Amino acid sequence: MDVEVYYSGQRGGTMPYAALPAFRLFCKQNGFQLKWDLTNKRVDLDLGLKGKVCALFTGISSGATAYEWEVLGNVQKFLSDSGMEVVLSQNNSSLAKNTDVAIRFSLKEMRVLEKPRLIFFQSEDEKRQDLVKCLRTEMQQTGIPCHYKVIKNQKQPSIVHIQLQMPHYTEVSKRKIYAEKIALHLASGVLEYFQNGLHIQPMAFLPPNILKLFYSTMLFTTDKESRQGADEKPLAEEQSTIQESDQPTNEASDSNSETNSVSESEQEELLILAKEELLEQVVTIHPVEEVPEHVELRAAAEVYFDYTLIHSESVEKPYLLIGTLQVKNTGNVELNNPIVCLRVSPVDSIKMGGQVLPPKLVETMAVQGTSGLKGWRYLEDDWFAQAMERGEYWMAPIQPVSIPPQSTEAFQNFQISFMKQEAGKGIVVEGVVLCNDQTVHFSANNRIAVSF
Repeated sequence: MDVEVYYSGQRGGTMPYAALPAFRLFCKQNGFQLKWDLTNKRVDLDLGLKGKVCALFTGISSGATAYEWEVLGNVQKFLSDSGMEVVLSQNNSSLAKNTDVAIRFSLKEMRVLEKPRLIFFQSEDEKRQDLVKCLRTEMQQTGIPCHYKVIKNQKQPSIVHIQLQMPHYTEVSKRKIYAEKIALHLASGVLEYFQNGLHIQPMAFLPPNILKLFYSTMLFTTDKESRQGADEKPLAEEQSTIQESDQPTNEASDSNSETNSVSESEQEELLILAKEELLEQVVTIHPVEEVPEHVELRAAAEVYFDYTLIHSESVEKPYLLIGTLQVKNTGNVELNNPIVCLRVSPVDSIKMGGQVLPPKLVETMAVQGTSGLKGWRYLEDDWFAQAMERGEYWMAPIQPVSIPPQSTEAFQNFQISFMKQEAGKGIVVEGVVLCNDQTVHFSANNRIAVSF
């Protein structure tokens, strides 16, 4: 009997039921979260950091700058792919009490400064020393000198504050380089902190597509290269073998050398085949098959919310809901360029946040990926007025997005804040996704409802 294996909601293949105990130990040792569904004979794997929450705050002394949002926006992108929830905020520092990691990044431009430097404002809170140590190690690799300043009686000891002090007339190109380096190493420091504290292997931070690419590239390429290396025997080694042979003639020696070479080649080939068969027995990957011409094309999708609710004990502080809308293509045709609509109620009690940009800010503030600008944008510049009027937030990906059959795309880490409602009232969020030039639409299977 085989069991189904899913990773982050995506089907990976099957494995023998008898391998389940060993597979559980493997996942536990490497930090993957595993859930065994006995009824449906299904294994669900999740990233090692699912359920962890990281809060990122901009500076508050002189107001948040676009540069601070750019750096922390990139950090959010890096960390979100590892499975954790990442909250990006400006002044709501009370969120730090309910998170696993809280970091403030600020920018200070100085006219008298000649070179940039990073300042760690360090508190005496021992709980954050391990995090500070990991961040120090990584930030030193940016090439920007790091300095440390201890602050006694800090009002918010749970927040690690890092400030970039930069000469006022720094060139735009250098500013961009500094931003990219800081974002990369800041995210790496957070991951190292979780790796050390939770004893999680970095492999458990990788999303399914990267993990699959890693194994398919490293494992099978290595076997192939090993086989080529075995076949290409150095000439000097062959000559040494011939000279040490006890055969009376060169002809006999050449014959034996050829026989030995064939034997070794066959053994190497059998070894490689055995490895491949073993891998196929553990997890059999089923590639997506092309749809035959006689099969009716069908557009279908499962849409559902994953979310985390964070709230403070103080009635003056708002609730924060961090959500992700998952779109899984269950049909046999691609779904292109999804448009997301979130309907909220009551309209006047809810504020929408997260890394969603107005159209006019896309060119200047969107995250630059290897294939162009990335992220999500509102469909209209007056999105806020439209939302207040209709109770609907309309968003679309900045870059073209295609969802192949059996694949999943996610609108990640949208943020909704609201104050505590009167008894008997509540907050409701519903979702709809439109695809293929809005010719097909799918409503979310669940909705977010918070009652008071």
